[in-house]
Formats: sequence, structure tokens, C-alpha cells
Amino acid sequence: MSLSTANVCPAILTSLADNLINNPSNVQIHGGMLAALTSPSNLAAGQIIRQANDNGTGQLKEVRVVYKERKLASSATDTKDCVADGQMNYIEETVPINNYRGVSFTMSEAQIRTYCDSYLELTQLTGSVQPGQIVERANGIGAAQGALSVIREMFMDFQLSANALIQAINDDLITAALGGVGNWFGGATNPSYTVENSTDGSVKAKGLFEMKQSYMNTGFNGAPIIVGGAGALQRVWMNDSRYFGQGANGINFATVRDNTGIADFYFDTNIAGNMTNQDSAIVFAPGSLLYLPYLNYVGNYGQIGVMNRFTMPIPGLPSVRQDVRILPDECQETYQVFCEAAFDLYSAPTAMFPAGDSNAGVNGVFKAQFVAA
Repeated sequence: MSLSTANVCPAILTSLADNLINNPSNVQIHGGMLAALTSPSNLAAGQIIRQANDNGTGQLKEVRVVYKERKLASSATDTKDCVADGQMNYIEETVPINNYRGVSFTMSEAQIRTYCDSYLELTQLTGSVQPGQIVERANGIGAAQGALSVIREMFMDFQLSANALIQAINDDLITAALGGVGNWFGGATNPSYTVENSTDGSVKAKGLFEMKQSYMNTGFNGAPIIVGGAGALQRVWMNDSRYFGQGANGINFATVRDNTGIADFYFDTNIAGNMTNQDSAIVFAPGSLLYLPYLNYVGNYGQIGVMNRFTMPIPGLPSVRQDVRILPDECQETYQVFCEAAFDLYSAPTAMFPAGDSNAGVNGVFKAQFVAA
């Protein structure tokens, strides 16, 4: 029996657009560290990254990151002359891609066949091949509900697998980030900031602004990005004080937080297991930590033998792409699906500022505790 995957890719994309029922497959995935690293503010402020040559072997995966070091006040002269200092060359780091995470599952040929037939039915009923339009139109057509139920069934397989992939990647990224932590301005390594009143849950804004002051004194641009656990800071970020606490004085903390640009907060379930507790956090300046993916199937990578290979967004985190392989087993009448990521993390070097600089030992990557008292 010949197995076809002709409709697998567009059908998968359609399934990702239909997320209307509440079950383990569509309970919100916590993007955590990976979501923080691929946020627009972090990507916009990243260092210069160059893809490294793999020497044609296909085995060596690496990227190169380049930056320059700033001068010290001691390099400024007090007399005019005609001899300039030397060229300010780039410092180049080669970053090998060592991490790999993958998840897999098996689908029956009958499941795929039914799925692709359902996809074809949906395109015919809705008159569209665009995932968003298919779902929007199909939800208003009673005759399409059977096809949508099949779509939802397939959605579960990919979405449930995606959660495992994201959380495994985040665990690796947090471990790597902790290996690249530098100092706060003034030399502190893991300060504690009181941000919540443990009695009534109200916000202690002083602790937040103490953190922001320490951050601003480093001179890094942009609002700091915080990846934390289920502790006091997450409760602060949930605080909407229009109806209690500071609201009695006409202050809505949610508005204050957003308008002042104190920070961007991302919750990660892996923080407590890798750091001290749920109040721990990694704080970094935009661009100081970079997610370095190495996608194997970008470009003209299609079918090789009976295996289909392509890249697609990770369900639940569409800003990140993954490699996918689909391998049919004609004897068993099944498909093996492999979702994979090769990646690493770049941390700005702690020696990026020379000795004697006010930022010596600072690289824009910090640890902190945000506690209730």
C-alpha cells in the first residue's frame, strides 16, 4: 500500500488554527525562557550573528557572534596630536550547537487517510485553503463539524508533543543561561527585592524600582526581560488593583507597570528546579541572551526516499520553528512523526567590558530573588 502525505502539512497548519475546546492539547503552553528569547524586544536588540560554515560535512553545526569592546576614560588624551589609536576590531566568538531535543509519535494510516479526507472536505466546504479562513468559515457551517472533529483529534497529537519539546528546551536554556550570569552594577550577584506584601498581597513598588535602578545604572537599553517561577513576582504581574489595594487611591498597578516599562515578565515552570525556589528569576537586557537554532530542513528539503522533511512553527509557540520528519512504514501502515530542534544559547561574555570600566563583570545577564515580606 502506498502511503501519501500530500495533505499532511496544510492539514497540520489548519489544525493549529482551530483551538476552540478545552482539553490537555490546548491548555496554554507556558513558553517561558524560549518565549522570552524569541520576543520581538529581544530579537531586535541581539548582537551580530553570522551563520558559520559547516565545511561541507553537514556534521559541524555552529554560529558566530561578533561584538566590539568600548574604550575606557584612561584612553582619552589631554593633548592634541596626529597619532590615532589602532583599529577597533570585532571580537568574534564561535558558538557550537550542542543541544538536541526531539519528540515523536506514531499515527495510523487510517487516521491520516481520514484526516486528509477531512481536510479536503473542509477546503471544499469553505472555498479556502487558508487555515484561519477554513476554521472561521467551517465553524459556521453545521455540515463541517464532523471534519472539524477529525482536525481537532490530530491537533492533540502535535500539541501534546509540542509541550514536551518546549519544556525540555526551556530546561536546557535555563541551565545554559545560569552558566552565563554576570554581575549587577556595583558587583551584586544575586540581590533580593521585596515586591509583595505577604499579608494582603499588595504590591511593594519600591522593590521593583530598586531592581530597575540597578538595571538602569548598567546603561543597557530597553526594558529588562525577566523569566521567573510561580512566586511573588508572578503574583505582582497578575495584580490588577483597580478594585482593591492601591485602587483605593486611584492607582491601577497594571497601568503603572505597563506605562513605566519596568520589565517584561515570562513564567517558566523550570525555574524552581534549576534555581533556589519559585521566587528566583533570570533577568537579562534585550539581546544579552540569544536563542541559536540550527534548522536542518530549511530551503529545498522535501522528500528523500519515503521520508518527508520540512520545518514548521512549534504549536503553541509559533515564533519558533522546528524540524519535522514523517516516515511511513508501509508494512505496519503507520506514520512515524519526529519533531526536533538543534539549538544552543549565547550569553554575552562577562569580559565584554574591560577591567576598570564601571561595567566590568556586567554582561546584561543577571540573577535575582523577588520575594514577599
